[in-house]
Amino acid sequence: MARHPSIFPAPVAAAVLDMPGLCLASILAWAALVLAGGYDGLWILVTLTVFSAVAFLIGALVSAIPHPARLITRVDGAAAGAMLAAALVLVVPHALIEHAGAGALGLLLGLGVGLALQITASGRGGRAMLGALTLHSICDGVVLGALYTLIPALGWGAGLAILAHKAPAGYALARRLARSRSRRILVVLPALGTGLGALCTAMMPAVVALPAGLIFGAAAGLFLFVALAFFASSARAGSLDAVDWLAFALGGAVIALVGWIAPHGI
Repeated sequence: MARHPSIFPAPVAAAVLDMPGLCLASILAWAALVLAGGYDGLWILVTLTVFSAVAFLIGALVSAIPHPARLITRVDGAAAGAMLAAALVLVVPHALIEHAGAGALGLLLGLGVGLALQITASGRGGRAMLGALTLHSICDGVVLGALYTLIPALGWGAGLAILAHKAPAGYALARRLARSRSRRILVVLPALGTGLGALCTAMMPAVVALPAGLIFGAAAGLFLFVALAFFASSARAGSLDAVDWLAFALGGAVIALVGWIAPHGI
């Protein structure tokens, strides 16, 4: 019997056929949650979900094509500055000013989780980093979903700044997977993890019963640690020059300015 040609290009068909079942299940679950979130009117979180996935996958794609050697340090610097400012200007005040006790406890918890994930991700194998970044993405999503449930006025800007590190993370993971000869398609798991965590949390009515200060503190601690870790990673990649510091300063200044202009969120 003659075989009919596939309607998909051969490389695309091969990638789909070789895709691990867990990746396919994650894609289906992510798509279902995006549709459900849109139906429920969670447009900000849906937008952030799509942005997070696209940024992560773009970072992974850049790792596979020719690019300037210093590009990723610039992106790391700008992302770290934006995320640091977002945590300090938009999250920390809610944690330590409005909920001092629970906020301080949450801050320590967030820093501890960030440190544990960083230690796990520093393992030699690509699979170690894959697992750590997937868990990290889900944690990001959980605290992001909780934040936007408690403070809907945060708007898109805060979330975009908080998720600015996704492109550098995708870049680093794809390079680690390539070095360990693992399939790069596995970057799908952490790419979708943030959206899965955020939308699941936002759709759970019980989240509003969690201590607000603890949530704000955990978010602040986790995001502060990730911002500093990403800037440190760009420093390890090579000596920082004036452009790296400028990218860091501009990334933070933009978010700080917006937070000053719109104190009730953006």
